Amino acid sequence: MKLYNSYRKLIGGMGKALDVVTILLMLAMVAVVFYQVIMRQIFERPPIWGEEVAVTFMVWFVFLGIVLGLEEDLHIGITMFVDKLPRKVQFAIEILVNLLILALAILLLVYGYQFASRMLSFGTALPATGMPAATHYAVVPITGALMILVTLGKIAGQLVNRKELPQ
Repeated sequence: MKLYNSYRKLIGGMGKALDVVTILLMLAMVAVVFYQVIMRQIFERPPIWGEEVAVTFMVWFVFLGIVLGLEEDLHIGITMFVDKLPRKVQFAIEILVNLLILALAILLLVYGYQFASRMLSFGTALPATGMPAATHYAVVPITGALMILVTLGKIAGQLVNRKELPQ
């Protein structure tokens, strides 16, 4: 139980750090788009790097937001039917759902890493900024790894808290 509580604190701290990172990414994206619009509409000289940087910020924001949504249980769930089932069946369905999420996270980690490293080895660069094209894809395995941490914590929580369920 003590190990689980420590793990939950770690995940909670990670969630707070991700909150800050995603807020900064969103603010940076808005700032870049705002700058782009001002430069285009007023000065008629839009920066060539603006859209590329804004898209990069958006990709990272969205993928890291997936982890936050998972950690805070903001994902879509159909509970109308599940709530009518016996507690043991509800427990089994929750475990199954988390195992499916874990499988997706492992796929993101493995194939995201393979794809990002392949893009990095090709040496392709984004045209406007010259950043490696792998910059867009590097967030995929990071998201997978963070999802694995969160989902393992959720499964452990379900198993620890199962003792409290009415039989």
